Amino acid sequence: MQYADSGNLREYLKNQFSTLSWDDKIKLAYQITEGIKFLQGENILHRDLHSKNIVVHQGEAKIIDLGIAKSIETQTNIHSGVMGMIAYIDPKRLEDYFYEYNDKSDIYSLGILMWELSSGRPPFSDKNISDSLLKTDLIGGRREEPVPDTPYEYLKLYKSCWDLEPNKRPSISQVFSKLVKLGKAMSIQDFQDINDDMQGIKDIQDIQDDNEEANVNVEADDINNDLDIP
Repeated sequence: MQYADSGNLREYLKNQFSTLSWDDKIKLAYQITEGIKFLQGENILHRDLHSKNIVVHQGEAKIIDLGIAKSIETQTNIHSGVMGMIAYIDPKRLEDYFYEYNDKSDIYSLGILMWELSSGRPPFSDKNISDSLLKTDLIGGRREEPVPDTPYEYLKLYKSCWDLEPNKRPSISQVFSKLVKLGKAMSIQDFQDINDDMQGIKDIQDIQDDNEEANVNVEADDINNDLDIP
């Protein structure tokens, strides 16, 4: 594994979350999605996606730990046990030990990661709940609550990724495409916000200039009156 100056994603969010804009968070989601898209393009399932298996180096997220990744073609012959962190695992797998991992299983994990990017903390980390109870709840459809002020399109996207039914989850290409559009929209909004800020500064400067000009005129009138100049 190459050196990562910011550690894994979980550490990065813990240390840097307060400094991240929504544009930053969406870029991280895009980079993670891009990595999954590459793997699936090579017919590889990761099968253990969580925030400790993603590192951040110079602000860019990279997927690591392909130790249990398997080719999609050979997946039907593999019945490994539940691995990784329970909140990130496809509920279909939690429900059925012999459920075959598939591309939509990694999509589920991606949805959880996208929520984590929006909150800055691991899923259910603020709940005092055992793995066995959480497992039952996840199978029953329980998910984390959306974070206030999350962009609606981003929220809608990660919710579709963690849908209980795999066939209702988007493909990795669909997630990738929507994040690209969302990233562009956020950049446009950032540009508009900058323009609004600059206009606000200009308006304040114009007011200050008008006030200074008015003060100069008043001072000139006072001098003329003192000198009795008509």
